[in-house]
Amino acid sequence: MAAREEQIPPVLRVSQLDAAELDVAILQHLKSQVSRSLQYFKPGILTRVEPEVNACLRFLLWKFTIHTASATVGQKLLNLRYSGHTSSRAGLSDRQKLLYALIVVGGKWLQDRSHDLAGWTGHASFFQTVFKLLSAAENCLKVASVLNFLVFLQQGRYQSLLERALAIRPVYHRKQAIRQVSFEYMTRELLWHGFAEFLFFLLPLINIRRWKNVVTNQLLGSVGQESNVNLRGPVELKECAVCGEWPTNPHDIGCQHVFCFYCIKANQLADPGFCCPACSQPANQIRPVNSVPVTIMSS
Repeated sequence: MAAREEQIPPVLRVSQLDAAELDVAILQHLKSQVSRSLQYFKPGILTRVEPEVNACLRFLLWKFTIHTASATVGQKLLNLRYSGHTSSRAGLSDRQKLLYALIVVGGKWLQDRSHDLAGWTGHASFFQTVFKLLSAAENCLKVASVLNFLVFLQQGRYQSLLERALAIRPVYHRKQAIRQVSFEYMTRELLWHGFAEFLFFLLPLINIRRWKNVVTNQLLGSVGQESNVNLRGPVELKECAVCGEWPTNPHDIGCQHVFCFYCIKANQLADPGFCCPACSQPANQIRPVNSVPVTIMSS
C-alpha cells in the first residue's frame, strides 16, 4: 500500500496577505535607504540606473530569503515558508528557486527597461510591435490576477499568479499552537470599538465652540458687571477679551471690551448666541473701534 501523503495544514488567508504586504514594504524601505544614501550626489545619478538598482535589491532579497530558507522576509516574520511538495517538511526545489528569481528579478527588470531597449538597439519599428504584445499580455495578466485573487479568497491557496505558476504554497515553518482567546476580552474589544465608532460619528455633530462659550460664561462670566463703552479703559484697549493678545483690527459689540475681528467673527459664526466672556454682553452688532489713543499704542 502506498504511503499516505502528509496533509499540509492550511495557512490563514490574512497571514498570506500580510506576508505579501510586508515584502512590499521592506523592498520600499530598502529603496528609500538607497535614495537617501545618494541624495548628496549629482542629481539624476540614480534615475539612469534605477531599474538595475531595483533588480539588485530584489536579487539580494531572493538570495538571502528564498534561496537560503525558502521563505520571504514577510513569511519569516509570520512563521511561514514556501513548500513545493506535498509534504510540508520539504522546501522549494532548485528549479523552483531559479524560476522564482527569473520571474521576480528578471521579469521586473525587463518591464522597467522595456521602453529603453528600442533606443539601445535602434529597431524602433520592431519594438513597437513587441510593446503592443507586451501591453496586451500585461492587461491579460491583470485580469488573471483579479480572477486568481477571487479563487484565493474562496480556496485559500495560491495568493498570486507566481505561486500558482510555480505550484508553490506557504506552509507553517513551526507547528502552530491553538490560541485561546477569552470571550471577555473579545467582548471588551468589541464594546470599545463600537464606542469609538459612535464617538467618531457624534463629535462632528456637536458645536464644540458653542458649548465652550456656554461653559465659560457660566463658570467664569462676571455677573452684574456693567456694559458701557464709556467705561472702556487702557486695559480693555490692549487686550482681546477672547484670545488675550493685542487686538488685531479691533472691534466691539457694544460693551467696553475689545476683540480681534477674527476672534469675535469666528465665535459669532460658530455660535449665534455668543456673548462677551467678560460681561455677558450679547454679540448682536459687531462694529469697529473708532480710535485708539496714541498713548496706549505707544506704551
